[in-house]
Order: sequence, then C-alpha cells, then structure tokens
Amino acid sequence: MLFRIKSKLLLYFIVLVVLLTTVGFIFYNSSEKLVTEYDESFERFLLLNDISQRSNLLTEKLHGYILDKENSHLKDYRREKLKLIKDQNRLYKVMSTQEVTLTNYKNMIDSFLDEGDATIGAFQQDEINQYSNHFNEVLKINSFLQESTLDLLNNKLTDYQKFYDQMEQQNHYYKLMSISLFAAAFFLSTLLALWISGGITKPISLLSKAAKEISTGNLAGEDIKITTKDELKPLTETFNQMRANIRQLVTEIKQQGELDKLLKELELKSLQNQINPHFLFNTLNTVSKMAYLEEAEQTSRLIEAVAALLRYNLSDLDKASTLRDEVKIVKEYFFIQRTRFGERIQFITEIEDDCLNIEIPSLILQPLVENAFIHGVEEYEENAVISLRIYRYDDRVYVEVIDNGEGMDEATKRKLLNYANGMETEEVVEADRPKGHSNGIGVKNVIRRLQLYYQRNDIVEIESKWKNGTIFRLTIPAVAKGGRELVKNTYSG
Repeated sequence: MLFRIKSKLLLYFIVLVVLLTTVGFIFYNSSEKLVTEYDESFERFLLLNDISQRSNLLTEKLHGYILDKENSHLKDYRREKLKLIKDQNRLYKVMSTQEVTLTNYKNMIDSFLDEGDATIGAFQQDEINQYSNHFNEVLKINSFLQESTLDLLNNKLTDYQKFYDQMEQQNHYYKLMSISLFAAAFFLSTLLALWISGGITKPISLLSKAAKEISTGNLAGEDIKITTKDELKPLTETFNQMRANIRQLVTEIKQQGELDKLLKELELKSLQNQINPHFLFNTLNTVSKMAYLEEAEQTSRLIEAVAALLRYNLSDLDKASTLRDEVKIVKEYFFIQRTRFGERIQFITEIEDDCLNIEIPSLILQPLVENAFIHGVEEYEENAVISLRIYRYDDRVYVEVIDNGEGMDEATKRKLLNYANGMETEEVVEADRPKGHSNGIGVKNVIRRLQLYYQRNDIVEIESKWKNGTIFRLTIPAVAKGGRELVKNTYSG
C-alpha cells in the first residue's frame, strides 16, 4: 500500500490540532467555571449592598414626605420601592431559599415595604397615631435589615474565603494539568514529526549523496535501499534504474569511441598513404619553376594553386584553422576550376574581412564549395554561378555557399536536414555521396565536425528547391577563438 507524503503530513497536523484543541478546551472550561462562580459570588455581595442602601433611601424619602408633604418625595419613594422589589426578586434567584436566615431576610423586606405603605396611607388620612406607629416600625425593620445584611455579608465573606481557598487549590491543579497536557502534546507531536521527517529526509539524503557521486563520475555505487512506501519509493527505483542505464550507456560510448578512433586512424592513414606528400610537393614545385622559366605564368600559377590545395588537405587535421585560411584555400579552388572551365562558370565572393579571424575546424568550406560545384553546376555549359558570402549578424557569423544549379529534391533535402538535427545517422544522402571530390570529405562530415566543435546542433541551414539552386548556410558563433581543446579531443586520430 502506498502511503503518500501528503497523507502523512495531513495526519500529523490533524493529531497536533486535536491535541492542542483538547488542551485549550479543557483550560477554557476550567477558566469559565471559575469566572462564573466568582461572578455569582460577587453579584450576591453587590445585591445585598444595594438592598441595604435602598432600604435606607426609602426610609429617608418616607421621612421627608412626612415632614414636607411634597409629592417629589413620594415619587422618589415609589420609584425606589420598585427597585427594591426587583432586587428582592433577584435575591430569590441568586441565593438559596432554604437558608433560615435568608428567608427571614426576605420576610423583613416584605414587612418593611408593607409598613412603609401603611405609613403613607395613614399619613394621607391624617391619622397621626397610626402613621407614627407604622413609621416607627419602618425604622425598626430597617435597622434589622441593616444588621441582617451585615450578617449575611459576613457569612458570604466566610463562604467566599472557603471558595477562594478552593479556587486556589483548583488553579494549582489546573496548572499542573496544563503543564502535563502541554508536555504530552509536545512529546507526541515531536515523535510524530521525527517519524514523518525521517521518512522523507533519509531517502532524499541518500539520493543527494548518490547524485553527488554520479556528478564526480563515480557510477559504481550500490543501489539505494528503499525504506519508504510513499512517493519517494518510485523516485528511488527510477534513480537506481537511471544510474544503471548511465553505466551501460557510458560503457557503450567508450566502446563506440574506441571503434571510431580506430576507423578514423585507418581512414586518415589510407588517405595519406595514397601519395608521398614530400615527393608530390617537390615535384609540383619543380614543374612550377620550369613553367615560370618557360614564361608559362598561367601554368605556374595553376600548379601553385594545386600545391597549396594539396598541402592544406594533407595538413594536420587535429589543429583548428581560421575562417581566413579556409577562404584562402577556397579561392585557390576557385582559380583551379575557373582555369579548367573558363567562362562556363563564375565565382563571386562577398566577404566581410572582420569576420575571418574566428577559429573553425579544418576543411570546412572547400567540401561545401566542391559539393555545390559537383552536384550543382558542373553539367552547365554556361551561366554557372557559385557565390561565397560571409557576414556578421548579431552574435553569429553567417557563411553562405550559393549556386544556381539543379537544387535538391525534397527527399534529399529532408534527409540532410534530419541528419543535421540528429534524426538520421546511418543512411548516406545523395548530396553527401563522393563524386570526384579532391579530398573525399562529404557534407555530412562537415556538419558533424562543426556540431562537435561548437557543441550545438543549430549550425546548418539549407534552402533549396528542385531546378532552383541551393543555399547552404553555416551559422557560426561569433567568437575569436573556441573549441581548440575540444577539437583535439574530438577529432584526434
């Protein structure tokens, strides 16, 4: 069963929230209970104090009314009487009615109010003896009320002291309980956090360590053991499989590299062993001097061009050349072909001189020009044109070899572009088949060496239509130097 990391984290937070909520709820209930008890006790004190003060105020208003006979005192008396009745009703609610003292206290309030009403009634009827007796009863009952209030307050204060001691003890208990609950919640949440984080960080640490080993070139490490059943399990399995695939791929690359190196060495030696370069150069120099002495200057120049072309083609392919040297050799090739074909072919160059100092692999331009000549315009009896344009745009140097020949059919063009994009590697396209080349190097060879030299595939662009000529464009990064060590490692033979 696959336990997702999301589920683990959700479980952790749920447990943590439940623990903290439970602790908080217990503390809230405890504090609410204490506050409620305190409020009820304090309300009793205030109520008894209000009754005491209100009975005194009623007595004063009643006495003022008897003395002054003003209706304002009577109105005040009646208003305070209503308040006293409300306080009496509240007293029934907040205090127990089973206590004898409290029952007598409530009865005294009733007697006090009755005697006050009787005093007013007798006074209004001018019954002096009657209202005097009733007023004396009011004073007497009021005195009893004050004493009873003090007694009740004392009793409640005594009860409150017990309640206060009990509350202190209860607070201490709640404090111990809160510390215990918080400690338990912290301990449980810590264990759960360690369990979840350990299940996540341990596999990640192992993966990170293994990745660092791979980055240093060490592919011989053991497979990482799978200790979890969450999303990290398929990740670990994929990582182990990836490392095994890389090991296998590196082995295959080394084997293929050794084979390619042997093949290149064989091809180069086969090419160079076809002729003796020193003998050939010495012979061509001798023929050139003889032609010059015989005043055959055109023949002498042609022999020099052929010698330069052969010398450059048989030079050390390990070393990078410059675009300037490549252009120079192409011009020699132009001279030879113009001498051979005369007015049948025209060579045009449009070259920006400040683009010629960048380094490129050897034997790049001549094969492209040869390809344009052989596959493009060699069969033309007249009006054949091959152009070489070199210019800079933004951060690239563009080299264009343009001919007005037959062009490529779509199949040939597509195969060549697919090869340039790495989609075809084995099949030799028609534009790359050797056909009378002086150096035997095809377009495919040029494309691949440029890609390896600059470590990028976007080097070649081809514009061609059947019966409408071809533009073969190289887009070279505009750097003064680049790839010298790379070209040695890649093309060494």
